[in-house]
Amino acid sequence: MSLWADFAGPIMNLLAVDTALGACSVAVLDGGQTLAHRWVAMSRGHAEALAPMVGAAMEEAGIAFSRLDRLAVTTGPGTFTGQRVGLAFMRGIRIALKRPLIGVTTLEVMAAAAAAEAEIASVAVLHEAKRGEVYAAFYRGVEAVIPVQVASFDAMMADIATASNGTSFALAGTAAEAGAAWLVARHQRLFALTSIRQPDALWVARLAGHMPEPLRAPSPLYLRAPDAKLAQTAIRVRPAVFADADLLASLHAGAMPQAWDVAFFQQFLTEAGAIALIAEANGAATGFVLCRRAADEAEILAIGVLSAYRRNGLGGRLLREAAARAAQGGATRMFLEVAEGNPAARRLYEAQGFHVAGKRKNYYGRGGDAYLLHGPLPLEGPLLGNERELD
Repeated sequence: MSLWADFAGPIMNLLAVDTALGACSVAVLDGGQTLAHRWVAMSRGHAEALAPMVGAAMEEAGIAFSRLDRLAVTTGPGTFTGQRVGLAFMRGIRIALKRPLIGVTTLEVMAAAAAAEAEIASVAVLHEAKRGEVYAAFYRGVEAVIPVQVASFDAMMADIATASNGTSFALAGTAAEAGAAWLVARHQRLFALTSIRQPDALWVARLAGHMPEPLRAPSPLYLRAPDAKLAQTAIRVRPAVFADADLLASLHAGAMPQAWDVAFFQQFLTEAGAIALIAEANGAATGFVLCRRAADEAEILAIGVLSAYRRNGLGGRLLREAAARAAQGGATRMFLEVAEGNPAARRLYEAQGFHVAGKRKNYYGRGGDAYLLHGPLPLEGPLLGNERELD
């Protein structure tokens, strides 16, 4: 299914909202029919505008809230306040009505709208994130070739040029014009600059109508947060579920130099012995760890913390939580690789009782060697609270 394929479907009455970026919008759909739609550009004031806008849209649609079958909202990336306004409002309705609430990223929404406008399956979404960075993703149909992430503008444009592989693609987002100029300056003209600059709840609804019901309410997707010292009581670690595959891909892309696609995480989360944990602080996803257990051995595949949340002990916390769960499953030893040029990570692991067992030449490609570390389970010392999350 392409991003602009037939969006008519079995979902009947659906209410969707977006407040995450520079607009406030509401849409009410009955299957493929739009019953009501409101969209207003605004950089602030979403909290005051949303409830009256929803009320007016529902009145125009001519249906009662009790007749809604499904709810949808954007999760981010976006402004800290804007993301929380829409999510808090829709979570309240979800609880009151006991209806499923679907979370959709702002970049997915803009990609779908841009694909429909340009009638091109491939879409690059570039949205200004200040500091010379952009929130960005590159889609080919429904596949996120470059998952949602925050990156420097020039580095992202180079990745998009590579991902497009010489084929035409559409551009959307507030940094789309700058992206077009970057491409033209390099004599690349196989793109279509669309008019899509902000998300629209109409496309939130169209996408959400085809998504599976989540196991839990969606959370805000924060790719970058203010650098701050986190209180240990604010940090929670929870097991990831299949519906977190997109979130894990985003966290991995935001913390690692080479992103893994969503399909990897979807496959991993179905494997026997897979351990995937997500760290959250004040409602924001901050880091993750992936671990695989087989018999009495466990291996850390990846562990990462978003840059804004580093130096808060999250890496050690995630490692210890994964080790605890692996030990609960019967593992007595844990292995992991660490880049030779990453002494900080090596110190973290050695402080937890890991020792060098060998060296793997060119493990990361391009001459990047890695140390193989191993340590006994369970790790010594107490967990930093939250043990009940692992039961």
